[in-house]
Amino acid sequence: MWKRLAQAAAIAGLAAIISGAFITSSDVAAPQGTVTVISGAFTTSSDVAAPQGHPEIGVVPHMVIAFLTIALVLSAAFQGAQRIVASAAVLCLAAAAAIGWSYPLSPGAAVWHAAFAHLFVACMTVVLIARSWSGPAVPLDASAHRGLREAALITPAAVFAQIVFGALYRHQITGIMPHMLGAMVVALLTMIVSALVLQHFSQSRELKRAAILLISAVLLQVCLGIAVFMMLLLNLSATAAFVWTATAHVTTGTLVFAASVVMAMEAWRHLAPARVAQPASA
Repeated sequence: MWKRLAQAAAIAGLAAIISGAFITSSDVAAPQGTVTVISGAFTTSSDVAAPQGHPEIGVVPHMVIAFLTIALVLSAAFQGAQRIVASAAVLCLAAAAAIGWSYPLSPGAAVWHAAFAHLFVACMTVVLIARSWSGPAVPLDASAHRGLREAALITPAAVFAQIVFGALYRHQITGIMPHMLGAMVVALLTMIVSALVLQHFSQSRELKRAAILLISAVLLQVCLGIAVFMMLLLNLSATAAFVWTATAHVTTGTLVFAASVVMAMEAWRHLAPARVAQPASA
């Protein structure tokens, strides 16, 4: 039961992020409020307002998330660190809801709103992964790859910083360069971590699965980011294709964040320094 509750809460949180990404992408496409959605298609008119559905769309997921997350916190199955993380998820949700209550948001408030929403998803990812562990893992000998564990542990922070840079750019607080530089750093970091894990620790099913998930999400995210940037350069931002591609870019960024959390947790569990270690494959 707890697993289904946590999964439902995470999915509802992702739905709220997707709705917000769609609205902000529409705002980019129609800064003067000239684009609207009619039966899934976009039409242009000087007297038609841009879509403003995020508060209405977001209310239901936020209510569902609040109920499910509070139920998890109160559950007897959650103790110690897991209850703390679930409680942090409730606080992130409350902060995101409080900031987003007065719509439309200022650019700064919108960035904070997005940041807390992504932190909520990260907390729920921690809860799901931690509860899926059936027992203690046999640590692998990673002495030949010093720094790999630490690199995996800092990856979520790097991805979260990149998400914030993206939100700052989307809401026109900063230019594109911080976001592009952050993307290069995150892509390089995740590729190195994933490649080393797949090459040297593939005998661990959990590590291998986490590495494949992370590298796949990052490759998709890079492709979507390039596509969005090219559409902006080609002056195609006022199109349905741009809105949907930009929305997919933000959504995939959330999945990259969740995947980086999974990678960090599995690296912490399986690559932790230990006196008795299982040799890694060459």
